[in-house]
Amino acid sequence: MKETIGRPLIRVAGREEIRSEMVTQPSWYLTFEPRPAARVHLYGLPFAGGGVSMFRPWTRHLPPWVELRAVRLPGRPGRHRQAPFTDCEEAARWLADALAETRAGTRAGEPAGERAGGPAAGAVPYAVFGHSMGALLGYRLTRALLRDGTPPPSLLALAAWPVRGATAALTPDPADPDDRFAATLRSLGGLPPEMADDPEALALTLPVARADFTLCRSYAYRDEPPLPVPVTAFGGTADAVAPPGELAEWRAHTRDFLGLRLFEGGHFFPREHLPELAAALTADLSRVLDRPGPASPRNTSGTFGTVSGAVAGDPAGTAAGTVTGDVGVVTSVPFATSTP
Repeated sequence: MKETIGRPLIRVAGREEIRSEMVTQPSWYLTFEPRPAARVHLYGLPFAGGGVSMFRPWTRHLPPWVELRAVRLPGRPGRHRQAPFTDCEEAARWLADALAETRAGTRAGEPAGERAGGPAAGAVPYAVFGHSMGALLGYRLTRALLRDGTPPPSLLALAAWPVRGATAALTPDPADPDDRFAATLRSLGGLPPEMADDPEALALTLPVARADFTLCRSYAYRDEPPLPVPVTAFGGTADAVAPPGELAEWRAHTRDFLGLRLFEGGHFFPREHLPELAAALTADLSRVLDRPGPASPRNTSGTFGTVSGAVAGDPAGTAAGTVTGDVGVVTSVPFATSTP
């Protein structure tokens, strides 16, 4: 199934019509700015209770060679008739099937090559970014792809989710009554004040958020071989749900750890640091895409050292942050990172 996006609907003789300039897209992801000549497709997975709107501001912070594809999970606007997932492995399975079919050009409603006139199916590398619940889904998606023998992402970028899972006591309890559930969600930063004070908005948001936190609690950590996929991690310095020390454990779960960058703030640090986060992610994408051959294991020893160079698209190194070895604290001073 496809949907139309682009300019707003127009009303003609009492009915809504779609402007002819609009483009069609698969229903499982949304591209705010299609980029047919993109060098990489970046799939974005939202935090619990979030949707594609969290990725709307991203496009202007990403270079033209990155096409952002915001994943539309069931239960959200545009897919509100579908029940949201409550099990992380079921959600990962659905994502793996959708992605594999899209890459193969066989998904219903999608032309061969993913877009009419576009590159051959599966020819464009892809990456996955997830924030909180989205990071959990990105990780389990990658595991599912590897089990299926489907080519995994060129980069797995994980923000604000520990590999062993978040402590249940620090997250909203799906079994709580609405007022307590909403209060916990708001204290975490996941419920803006204007939404918390809007009964209609809460009525639409809380059921999806409950399902999402049920999904998060369904995750059971298991000991699995390190991923043969480059992994980069991001976190907030004051995030109690995903403390920096726990985020650093991702190092042991990949053969190619690109590092951990910490941003001042809590669980929702991307809201305050989107330009810096996008620059760091762009740098990591450039690093893996520019490699002459298959990724080789690196950064698994946990050693520290100063990394120097320039962020892709920012040769002067003016994007904010400082990267030190495997762990970097992003501040208000210029930073740069190297390419292997």
